[in-house]
Amino acid sequence: MDIQPHHQMTTAQQTLLCAMIEKMQALTPELGLTVIEPQGITLIRAESPTERNAIVCQPFIYVVIQGKKASYLGDEKYSYDPLNFLALSVSLPLEAHVIEASPETPYLAIKIDISTEMVSDLLLHLPTLQPQSPSQRGICVCPMSIALMQTIDRLLSVLTEPKHTEVLAPLCIKEALYHALLGPQGPQLAAFASQGRQHQRIAEVIRHIQQHYEQPLDVDGLATIANMSPSSLHQHFKAVTNASPLQYIKTIRLHHAHQLVTVQQTSISQAAYQVGYQSVSQFSREYKRLFGQVPSEAKAS
Repeated sequence: MDIQPHHQMTTAQQTLLCAMIEKMQALTPELGLTVIEPQGITLIRAESPTERNAIVCQPFIYVVIQGKKASYLGDEKYSYDPLNFLALSVSLPLEAHVIEASPETPYLAIKIDISTEMVSDLLLHLPTLQPQSPSQRGICVCPMSIALMQTIDRLLSVLTEPKHTEVLAPLCIKEALYHALLGPQGPQLAAFASQGRQHQRIAEVIRHIQQHYEQPLDVDGLATIANMSPSSLHQHFKAVTNASPLQYIKTIRLHHAHQLVTVQQTSISQAAYQVGYQSVSQFSREYKRLFGQVPSEAKAS
């Protein structure tokens, strides 16, 4: 299932996009990632399509300025391009790859980290925004509004002037999130920061898993954290993550192990134990089931 809204780009959006592409070209002279700290901004440039890469993603707004990308949450595919941005409200294990890119027309994108606190602060100024119910996915593809494009354009302008970045970039990020909340997916994004709601309680459980995934975890303990019954936790957790709590824990462990094995070149047995597995053989079986190859093949590639 491919989840992507469809609409036509206006003349005003096309003009803005040309200006944004020019600024991004200047900001990303090299291929790969350009991380701008402490603002939590990552600029991305690629000149060819990429292989699907597994990564545990933290909440963000991801705006493609040129090209096209797809992310996968289980069997769900989320496609996004200059007309549609990707928003993540909770930490999720995704696979993603660039679909459209070439040396002549490089893939250009900006990822902006967001937090529950940022959303909660903005919700104080949006009293009419009603969080969505029942539970919805913690990921969505959202149409780009002209107001959001203008804000991203200003943010890129700020980034071209390092002396202004520290003061002005956080203001642009806040404005970008504000416009995202005003869009059609605003209620879905707001739900995860609204105290007492099921989305917010599931988000608390996800944060707990993220912090303790290598430790023994069970559904009863997680249900206590959420102040839900185990069956209710299972229902709402799956609605948000497209996985049961135990499936999510297993996937998070395997994604972290994948990074240890392929990026940090950690030994397979050490990676298994670091993420909470007691059996290397079980780890290898489940790794292959998720990634389509055993850890030794991934390590060698």
